[in-house]
Amino acid sequence: MSSNYDSSATSEKTDIVNNMTDTIDNTNRFYDNKPYETQPVDGKYGWVVVVAGCFMLMFSMGCVNSYGSYETYYHLNQFPNEKLSTLSWIGTLQWAAMNFVSIPSGILCERLDTRLVSFVGGLIMGVALIIASFCDSAVWKLLVTQGIVFGLGASLVFIPAVTIPSQWFVKRRPLAVGIVVAGSGIGGLWLTPATDSMIKNLGTAWALRITGIVVVAVNTVCSAFLRNRCAVTARDKIVDFSVLHDIRFVCVFGGA
Repeated sequence: MSSNYDSSATSEKTDIVNNMTDTIDNTNRFYDNKPYETQPVDGKYGWVVVVAGCFMLMFSMGCVNSYGSYETYYHLNQFPNEKLSTLSWIGTLQWAAMNFVSIPSGILCERLDTRLVSFVGGLIMGVALIIASFCDSAVWKLLVTQGIVFGLGASLVFIPAVTIPSQWFVKRRPLAVGIVVAGSGIGGLWLTPATDSMIKNLGTAWALRITGIVVVAVNTVCSAFLRNRCAVTARDKIVDFSVLHDIRFVCVFGGA
């Protein structure tokens, strides 16, 4: 009887020690600098990546969505003789440049550290807005800076911010990606009134400078957490046309 009791007690102690060891190992995986491939999916760090991606889209796509505030002021005050259709090209070029550079951005994410790619993108966006704040004499300067250059930087931020979180989740992947993408709408929701307030009180120049500084600061912090969970193999083909044989891809592509 005593032998059975001792055996049972020893087994329980062994289970407790094993559980404590597993807990310590999981904690080390979360905090130390081991390869992130060892980290579990649907884990804690995945939500850190989601929050980082959400804020990055908030200050990239959010700026694009809030351009209407600048357009109204440009038309009424800064460039009253310019057609509204001409000024709207600034916002159009932001979207166009961002989509046009999406393929090169994806290639860069395959060959370089995604943290570096997103950091450079945030830096480009912020510098573009700051330079645009000094371009008050001609619309074409704003087309280049606030339009094209900002869109290029936004693409370098958008691609890693949307794609990396899906690596960290399986069960909750739709929720994680949805939260990240929601950042663009949330950014437009509060950045628009914030931009209106800055323009009314400080003018467009300082509104652009403040926004540019905030964009660089937020993206610098968030990009540090936006790392791959698994190794990404660079593709031999820049564009793989074999996906056109997948009817699901064709439907999504056609709908977009």
